[in-house]
Amino acid sequence: MNINKLLKFSSDAGKLMLQSGGETYRVEETVSRICQSFDVDEVEVFASPTAVMISISFNGEIHSIVKRINSRGIDLNMVHNINSLSREIYQNRPSIDVCEEKLKDICRSNSYSLSKTLFFAGVSTSTFTILFNGGIREFLCAFFIGVLTKLVSTNLEKSNLNDFFINIICGGLVAISSIVCLHFGIIKDLDKLIAGSIMLLVPGLALTNSIRDLLEGQLVSGLTRAAEAFFVGLSAAIGTGSILHIYLRLGGF
Repeated sequence: MNINKLLKFSSDAGKLMLQSGGETYRVEETVSRICQSFDVDEVEVFASPTAVMISISFNGEIHSIVKRINSRGIDLNMVHNINSLSREIYQNRPSIDVCEEKLKDICRSNSYSLSKTLFFAGVSTSTFTILFNGGIREFLCAFFIGVLTKLVSTNLEKSNLNDFFINIICGGLVAISSIVCLHFGIIKDLDKLIAGSIMLLVPGLALTNSIRDLLEGQLVSGLTRAAEAFFVGLSAAIGTGSILHIYLRLGGF
């Protein structure tokens, strides 16, 4: 058995899960299951939001690898498929080459197109607007604001801009777009449109994962994710609040 190939495959799987929003305890469980499928003597895995470290003991020798996590997003389908792959590997014990091909197939099949991402971003903001008692006009405006906000954030992410500043810009964009809709008489209630549209920027998954990690005893990851959720949420509030403050100072409402 090629230990180096096993380390690379298992660390790539763990890295993909962390980048896709997987909980750290689930990543550790998945990577451990993969390594145990190849009858290693002992495996230790430590995952955090910024790195995954794997150490394998085999035939009296210790091998290890560290993978940095430089970007994080949300792709729960990817998390589910890699977790399912680890269970399939544990049951069927295929060769490492077959495992690598299956992981590549998952990566190819799990990419969401830009048009699909933008559409569902609009759907999410518009439905939240209805939840906050918005009308049909607010619903339509929130849809287009959601699409625009997601398009801007996607392009900003490609420039490797920090998430904190991306959310400030997008929060400001939500406020400006909502004010424009109000100014032209398309909507009557600014608060419902902003409340629904800003939900696209709320770090709900990061907050949920932080609580789950804390309950699982992952103190470092749990506190890290909680801090990340707080600052990302704060940045969205800063962006939106700054624009609204300027609007009010200029005689808005």
